[in-house]
Amino acid sequence: MIHNVHERVVAGTADEVWALLARLGSDDDPVWPKAGGITFRIPEGLRPGAPVLHGPMRYTVDEVEPGRRLSFHPPASRRSPLHRATHGFDLTPAGDGTRVRHTFTARGLRLHLMWALFLGRKHDTTLEALLDAVERGVATV
Repeated sequence: MIHNVHERVVAGTADEVWALLARLGSDDDPVWPKAGGITFRIPEGLRPGAPVLHGPMRYTVDEVEPGRRLSFHPPASRRSPLHRATHGFDLTPAGDGTRVRHTFTARGLRLHLMWALFLGRKHDTTLEALLDAVERGVATV
């Protein structure tokens, strides 16, 4: 099983962080790292059930709780006992700021091998760049 967590406490409110995350995957996305080479698009907008195009992977928006939670899972047509993955953001108060936590959990031999070979490093780099962008974005509010 893969359980990968990235988190950062940013000096802003959950609403300010949410204002940035709510634009994730849109045409004016302020946080997804463009230089990483992997795309992240939510062409139908951020709503439960909306398709997510993430490089060659496909997800569906699962939970949308403004100021609290945003999560994704594979669409029903791609779920199997051999490959299960979920990922999402949780926002919680932390002192004078907000803890932004991204959790990725997955099962599946093929995915585990790909994670060990190259996906894990790419994912970690991308998530840290995304959290940097959230931190910068909140600082400019």
